[in-house]
Amino acid sequence: MKSFSLFIKIFLLIGLLTGCASESFIKDIYVNPVASFTTTKTEYEVHESVLFTNTGEAQKFVVYPGDSLHKYNVSYNTGYATASNGTFSFAYNEPGTYKAIWVASSINEKGEIITAVDSTQINVVATNGGLDNFLIYNIYKMTDYSSAIFFSSTGVSISKDTILCPILFDAWRPSLAVNSIKAPQLINFRLASSLSKFIWVDNNGLEREIKTANSASRIVNFLKNGSLAVQQFIVKTASGFNSNYYIAPVIIPKMTKFTVNGINGTITRDIAYYNRYNVSISLPTGTDLSSIVPTFEIMNNDVNLVGGNIEVTVNGVMQTSGSSVLNASGKTLIYNVKSYLLGTTNNKLNQESIITVTFL
Repeated sequence: MKSFSLFIKIFLLIGLLTGCASESFIKDIYVNPVASFTTTKTEYEVHESVLFTNTGEAQKFVVYPGDSLHKYNVSYNTGYATASNGTFSFAYNEPGTYKAIWVASSINEKGEIITAVDSTQINVVATNGGLDNFLIYNIYKMTDYSSAIFFSSTGVSISKDTILCPILFDAWRPSLAVNSIKAPQLINFRLASSLSKFIWVDNNGLEREIKTANSASRIVNFLKNGSLAVQQFIVKTASGFNSNYYIAPVIIPKMTKFTVNGINGTITRDIAYYNRYNVSISLPTGTDLSSIVPTFEIMNNDVNLVGGNIEVTVNGVMQTSGSSVLNASGKTLIYNVKSYLLGTTNNKLNQESIITVTFL
């Protein structure tokens, strides 16, 4: 019995000494946490890698980038452990302003977790605001090419928030027919983030979400009071960042009538270019081509398209239908027609056509 009692005492003594050694060991390796970190810059593009680098001290480091699923002290949100060298890389998939949190932690000899926190603001931007491309899909069936060819208008950025979409005049039909610019349009677009939403602000000021290339989203109408008008769109990110866009449909101007001395010319599109036309006109033998006064119409003089927004020039000289005198002795005249979007003051919202008139 004495031997057993002695064994118990020795065991307890060893346990006590071992426990003391363990606490001493923990105390020896304990590092008072200091949270401090750096990033190479404060503004990044969407999907650009952000490198976090530790400049503090602790046994463990965790990063909360601040996006929708990784916010500090928010339920069900998690952080990321850094690499063993104290670095961590992360790419944000939406533009916005994020508060990144760096948590440094250590365990003391009492088993308590001691933490320290540092933070920084990271600005994530998209050069195009989150809208990668914009397309008005299959507006016009181009029968002058073939029965299966359609014209789709590809948007061109002319400023940070304004996109111009050239439209063929042939799409401007008198009735609300399918594939006419007067009908609701099918829109194709690509957003920088799949979590973002694309919103059309209709002419009543209502926000209506649209899905790319979805027939149910054929709701966007570019008309206001019968005329083409700039439309507002919004990219809304899951992080709450909104970018406004203004999409301007501008008709590529077409000369729809050309007459000299009561004789009409025949107008055809250049097969290789959307904005070039050819006019052929046959005048009676003996007509003095050195002094002619053409009469012309641009886009049928439609009041919903044409006003003081049309410029017609030959060799840089402004032309007026029915009064400008021209010398066509060379049998060819080149007209330049520039059309600005009716009802706007933005002179970047324009399209230009070249019309070659040949006298036979």
